[in-house]
Amino acid sequence: MAFTINNKTFESAEEFAKYGRGCATKNPNSIEILRVDEALRSNKRVRRTFKDLSIRVKFIHITYGALGSINSSQRIKQIELMNKAYAPADISFEYDESEVVFIDNYNWYHMGHGSRAEREAKKELSDSPRTTLNFYTGGLQGGLLGWATFPFDLAGDAENDGVVVLDESLPDGSAGPFNLGMTAVHEVGHWLGLYHTFQGGCNGIGDHVHDTPAHADANFGTPDEGQANSACKTGEHAPIHNYMNYVDDEWMTEFTSKQMGRVQEQITMFRTELLTK
Repeated sequence: MAFTINNKTFESAEEFAKYGRGCATKNPNSIEILRVDEALRSNKRVRRTFKDLSIRVKFIHITYGALGSINSSQRIKQIELMNKAYAPADISFEYDESEVVFIDNYNWYHMGHGSRAEREAKKELSDSPRTTLNFYTGGLQGGLLGWATFPFDLAGDAENDGVVVLDESLPDGSAGPFNLGMTAVHEVGHWLGLYHTFQGGCNGIGDHVHDTPAHADANFGTPDEGQANSACKTGEHAPIHNYMNYVDDEWMTEFTSKQMGRVQEQITMFRTELLTK
């Protein structure tokens, strides 16, 4: 059955998932993964812990005429969803309605990941990336739901830091079944250092989180409970409700405790200024 998202048609929801569920966040290479692992191991000897960290969010809505005009109710709901998801890591998010930015720009509105339009927009609009989550919305290139930068990229390219999501994916948007706000929760997970739960498939060390069972491929749609769902080891079940999988928004309901621990490690290693702002 044909499936259309963000003006691009796929043969099925499964094909959409295999093309990345619209998540264009880069797949870190082995050298980057090794560098992060070594940094985290070194940092564990002096790592701080934190509680009740509040992260400032700057909403930057790129529009094209009447397209992309996110309202305050959608922003409030999105923040509430992020706060619920990251509460186990003692992280919350806050924003100031008076700081919300709207800018009308056709080229930026249809930006793609790694495009000149993305670079231009972020250069113009980025706000205090070391202490702020710059949250961009737009129409994006066809088929995309969003992407994010990883914490380890901040030092070398602060201007590009942040998350970008399809405007229609925010709560009450029109990108069903991806319009409940979980695209943002997923992309913020990358921004805080999480990989996909299926990172590396059944080879290597996966997503570096020990309580997310390795699975060969992304899950999509609303997988049946109690099934392996491509889990690598007999008797295990893929984490079909995890925010870092590729299932439909309604199926995304949880992070694991070790994912939340990894988020704290990434912040104290690569996003330290969030703790000192």
